[in-house]
Amino acid sequence: TVILITHKLREIMEATDNVSVMRRGTMVATVKTAESSPESLAELMVGRKVLLEVEKTPAKPGDVVLSVQNLRVKDEHGVERLKGVSFDIRAGEILGIAGVAGNGQSELLAALGGMMKATGKVTMKGADLPLSGKGADGQSRRAAGIAHVPEDRHHHGLILDFAAWENVALGYHNDPAYQKNALFMDNAALIADTEKKMATFDVRPPIAALSAKSFSGGNQQKIVVAREMERNPALLLIGQPTRGVDIGAIEFIHKQIVALRDAGTAVLLVSVELDEIMSLSDRIAVMFDGQIMGERAPETTNERELGLLMAGIDPAKEKAA
Repeated sequence: TVILITHKLREIMEATDNVSVMRRGTMVATVKTAESSPESLAELMVGRKVLLEVEKTPAKPGDVVLSVQNLRVKDEHGVERLKGVSFDIRAGEILGIAGVAGNGQSELLAALGGMMKATGKVTMKGADLPLSGKGADGQSRRAAGIAHVPEDRHHHGLILDFAAWENVALGYHNDPAYQKNALFMDNAALIADTEKKMATFDVRPPIAALSAKSFSGGNQQKIVVAREMERNPALLLIGQPTRGVDIGAIEFIHKQIVALRDAGTAVLLVSVELDEIMSLSDRIAVMFDGQIMGERAPETTNERELGLLMAGIDPAKEKAA
């Protein structure tokens, strides 16, 4: 007997004979996999009908928000992790970055988010973004209109011993709405704002004073996502947005990403989940060994083609040869 614990519906449908569903700590149903469907299982998981497909209208791209040219990054050992990456993102579109973990996606987000030194040229609405030295930090990026949901919430998104309301202030502590006077922050205003975000993103338990380490991984992710998305940024960098998040929260987060896009935000999405990339992206760029192997439109590609690109094989070039 093998017991598989996962929230991924595809894994459940492909690998199990029977499925038991837990919701809020209670076993709510046990069904035969062959007699169920992804839709019915999702409804059991959440307690309501869930949209498994992302609903979005065609993108209406505007002006270029972010332009990246010949971006290169070396790690602490001197190994080149990004090898001349170039692309543009326009207002009102989602550019998805697909690839097997370890092929430069993390370094791309880190460099653009001001967390890692790089070389090349990056502009934000025509203004240069420093890639090293003064101005190449997260605070300066936020001042430029860039929000960042990092891939690793524990190391880069949260301070686990801090309360939820303190974590909501991270990176935005200079916001005038959080200032009581020249010397002190307005903790009451910050707590109230946190409680509002918790209600909107259904963070459980909705206790702003609770330390971040006391929340489940999925609810920790909601705190980070709420903090960054609620800022209505010009550019959203978002890595693995639904990692460790339940089906209902995945649906909500996806809707929020699309809503930001529709409001004119440029979104750079990094995810190892091909379903997520294909459902959310307006354009898909595939990375392999620190380079962009190719770009595809989600409506004209498939998982096989993207998988080959992720392995360093361009089907179009192979066919031409």
